[in-house]
Amino acid sequence: MDDSDDTVVLRRLADSLVAGARDGAPEGASAAVAAIRRPGRPDAIAAAGTTFLPDLRDLPGIAVAGDRAPLPVDAGTLFDLASVTKVVTTLTALTRAGDSLLDLDAPVREVLGDPVPHPAITPRHLLTHTAGLPSTLPLHRVPGGPAARRDAVRRAQLVTAPGTAHAYSCTGFILLGLLLEHLGGAPLPELARTRVFDPARMHRTAWHLSPADRERAAATEVQTDPPRGLVQGEVHDEAAWGLMRRDDGAAPDPTAGSGNAGLFAPVADVLALGTLLSGTSPTGTVRADGAPGPAIPAALRRELATDQLMPLGITTGEPWRQGLGTRIGQDLPTTAADAPVIGHSGFTGTTVLVDLRDGTVAVLLTNRVHPHRDRFSVMAARRALAARAFPA
Repeated sequence: MDDSDDTVVLRRLADSLVAGARDGAPEGASAAVAAIRRPGRPDAIAAAGTTFLPDLRDLPGIAVAGDRAPLPVDAGTLFDLASVTKVVTTLTALTRAGDSLLDLDAPVREVLGDPVPHPAITPRHLLTHTAGLPSTLPLHRVPGGPAARRDAVRRAQLVTAPGTAHAYSCTGFILLGLLLEHLGGAPLPELARTRVFDPARMHRTAWHLSPADRERAAATEVQTDPPRGLVQGEVHDEAAWGLMRRDDGAAPDPTAGSGNAGLFAPVADVLALGTLLSGTSPTGTVRADGAPGPAIPAALRRELATDQLMPLGITTGEPWRQGLGTRIGQDLPTTAADAPVIGHSGFTGTTVLVDLRDGTVAVLLTNRVHPHRDRFSVMAARRALAARAFPA
């Protein structure tokens, strides 16, 4: 095989993950799609595996509802993006800031009113995980329906004082989503649709899937707490699921979304998200096709790749640095950590990375939490993809 061909390398990477899941290796996923978009070239995409493990029914204590059978994975398979959702929330917020409708450094209390976790918290704190909020909240255990769970987010107890430490927080991005809804007068999915999905032509990306699309999505975990069984086509993240579900057993509210997780998308849409994030569209607006759209000012866009913690005298404690809603240098070798490569990863085994110098986009979509979150990793695959897409 010719290693000069991106597709060949990506095929090997995807196949190795599927083989790892089949053989019980540390690195693995039953479903894997890898892609690289380089300016001026056709997209390189490789897909492998099945939507869930073929022998899942044979594992002890696992029941698969009905007579569902796993489907082959291809470029159209939908994946639970997990925290890659935060990139969409970030871009939605920055378009509001670009329109002078959101002040990143004004207290969120000025928009939301009380209650808020702390009167000093700003959108910048939420975007940079410096608000002092807990990593997550067990919202799926909060009784009273979605309204009560939203109130629980707004009443969350701080772990540290705002602006004094970096601690990754899904709670912070949920609060940011509530802020955007309040500011925009519309549910987060509607705001994201008009501000990000439609401009980027991400036509299949959504927090909620049709029944047919749910069966074609890559399954995630077999959950026992909460007792959901095989999770397929519904958000894996418990906090996001709790925020959107109804207590009466009815289908989730189709207008509800969560700022931290819950989006589903195929690889083409995630590549489009990466192009949007890179700012390489012809007009500099957020529209990937160059048509008029809400703009992100150049100074604000530069903050995506600017270390937000350095002025505070704190760090992430990781090889990567914290940008404005993004991670800088994630999955790159330590020697290349200063390269202007930004993006985000997701707990389910997803990642999107973009090189701001030329607009190259790298995407890995997997369901590494299937059938259990502690069974497989995809860290080596993520690093291999980054090394291929962004050579030193």
